[in-house]
Amino acid sequence: MFNVGDLLLKRYQLQQPLGNTAIGHQTWLAYDLQSPIQPSYNDRKNWLWLLQNIPNIFSSKYYHKVTVKLLAFSPQLQWEQFKLFEREAQVLQSLNHPRIPRYQNYFEIDEQKGDGIAWFALVEDYIPGVSLQDILDKKESLSEQKIQYIANEILSILIYLHGLNPPVLHRDIKPSNLILGEDGQIYLIDFGSVKVENSVSNITVTVVGTSGYTPLEQFLGKAVPASDLYALGATLIHLVTGISPSDLQTQDWQIRFDDQVNIKGYFKQWLKQLIDINLENRYQTAKQALQELYRLKVIPEKESITDALSLPQSTKIKWNKSESGMEIFVPSPPFKLIKQWLRNKTGFSSDLNHNNYLVLFIIIYALLLVPFLLTLTGIMLKTSSFIVASLEIMGGISCFLFLALSLIIIISTLSSKTHLFLTENTLNIGEKILTIETNKSKENYHNIVGVFIHEFFEQYQVSINTRNRIYYLGNQLNKEEALWLAKEIQNWL
Repeated sequence: MFNVGDLLLKRYQLQQPLGNTAIGHQTWLAYDLQSPIQPSYNDRKNWLWLLQNIPNIFSSKYYHKVTVKLLAFSPQLQWEQFKLFEREAQVLQSLNHPRIPRYQNYFEIDEQKGDGIAWFALVEDYIPGVSLQDILDKKESLSEQKIQYIANEILSILIYLHGLNPPVLHRDIKPSNLILGEDGQIYLIDFGSVKVENSVSNITVTVVGTSGYTPLEQFLGKAVPASDLYALGATLIHLVTGISPSDLQTQDWQIRFDDQVNIKGYFKQWLKQLIDINLENRYQTAKQALQELYRLKVIPEKESITDALSLPQSTKIKWNKSESGMEIFVPSPPFKLIKQWLRNKTGFSSDLNHNNYLVLFIIIYALLLVPFLLTLTGIMLKTSSFIVASLEIMGGISCFLFLALSLIIIISTLSSKTHLFLTENTLNIGEKILTIETNKSKENYHNIVGVFIHEFFEQYQVSINTRNRIYYLGNQLNKEEALWLAKEIQNWL
């Protein structure tokens, strides 16, 4: 019906099919010819940008990529399918979240261009990456830590969706609808089964979802926010077992997976409650599920949180509190300022773990690149005086860069801290080194989703999750410091 190179609305040029989801449905990767990418002068000087755009370096003009979803309005199409497609377009227009594709356009393709059939097109952002289903199909294994990171990301998205007024239910969370982006983030796509919770149909009940991931109440047409949590739990079980939930054994409709996994006890218990067939026994909100995951992870069973809420005397955390505000200084990770500089100047961003090894690799690469080029030039010219001069310059540059970076790292390690200042209704956060404060941000309390604790190899980190971004505090805190810090912030909020 549609072919590579076809132009829709004199704007969207189809590039390659992304798969057919059902009869009369098509999904395409396309170029938006009205949105050419015009790289700035700074972009063209940016080595990381150049590496990411090698195929387009010599092109005079290239364009933003979009996803075009097509629906044929044919006799075989059920009316409810069209209503779902239309609802998807309407809901996407109202969403604004960095991990959800943005709505771009919605239009009808006339019958002449559609071979006598009217087609409707929904255009949204294209998310480069691979789906979790692709990873499962390739038999690639994910670590338990990575799967918990995926759970954290999806729950953060669901907190946003379910927190809208009225709440928005996705109703089809599964591995193929979750994209591991090239930036390492998790994206939730395909809102073709979406439902606004207070929307009621007096005519018929539309049953949507995918077998194995859909809870009983959704099959009965009574989906609630906890239904999305069940689908998330089934998805995570698929990731930890490598087996589709529909292929796992069940007892009284309850998925059984204990003998298929080797994961930590608290995570297994959390998954069981997430997929409890009894709606009343399940976590009721995404926020509750996320907080409980962190609580189980950090606080061993039967341990009272009040036993660990005193701040150790040897801590480097500084704080003071008054009636008008609370100020906290938390030591920053050694490479945090360097990574922020890289992110601001080159677009580089690290994942949740703030991988210091990658930063070290970039620093070493920068140290060696210039001296290597100078030496190579001297050898190619075969001029002894130039070779000697280049070797002297190489030594001088290497020494200068080594001393400069060493000084930056020492100063950053000894004096860099995250400055947190909470007033009556705002969160102010920035990075302070010596007397200079940078990367200042300000958030209103209504944007704050929650305060959470992360564990990395027996060291802890506290994060403040907002609708706009995640703010990390430290990454080498001990357990008592992390618990105290999280509790103090929560109490103030």
